Amino acid sequence: MANALYPIWKQDLMKITANTNLNGAEGATGVYCSLVDLGTYTYSSAHDFFNDVSGVVGTDQEILTKTQTTGTFDGDNLTYTAVTGASVEALILYRKNAGANTTWYLVAFIDTSVTGFPVTPNGGNITVTWNGSGIFTLSDRRLKENIRLIGDVAGILPVYAYNYVGQERARVGFMAQDVEKVVPAAVVQFGRHKAVDYNRAVAGAYAIAA
Repeated sequence: MANALYPIWKQDLMKITANTNLNGAEGATGVYCSLVDLGTYTYSSAHDFFNDVSGVVGTDQEILTKTQTTGTFDGDNLTYTAVTGASVEALILYRKNAGANTTWYLVAFIDTSVTGFPVTPNGGNITVTWNGSGIFTLSDRRLKENIRLIGDVAGILPVYAYNYVGQERARVGFMAQDVEKVVPAAVVQFGRHKAVDYNRAVAGAYAIAA
């Protein structure tokens, strides 16, 4: 399947639910990445927390130098040392906190555009090098179709169900063009397309509505 953001995290992020913010402190409340064997784990849009994940290979790594201020989440490349175990075909990003893994939000599933995957561990290191344009970006209306209004944030920021052009899987989120009218500082241009900083968009909408 293609890379995907977990829908439950996106929906709860828009509600400013605890532990959804990707700019949490490093360490116990950071964003982490695990190597995953797809012979054991299968992505599901119904998965919400890390306890839903099976087939983890090696020791998870924190994504440092995190940014989400321009609509793109990015961070330093990762090195997993002395990895043994099953073959690795995917990465899973999640938001760890000081609680149990039943409260660690699943953020992103990545199984395409990863150089060198699949890889079979041999006791050596596995390095993950992120795309130079960032790990993932939340993009604009022109990349989406079957758009349907399903709610709003703070009564002023519409929330839609949609799918990306050429993909069947339904998603939930904002349209950058709507956000630009309400909280322009939360929108940035990436070439021909616009991206949204969800944290800033939600906080700005609630501040305006207050």
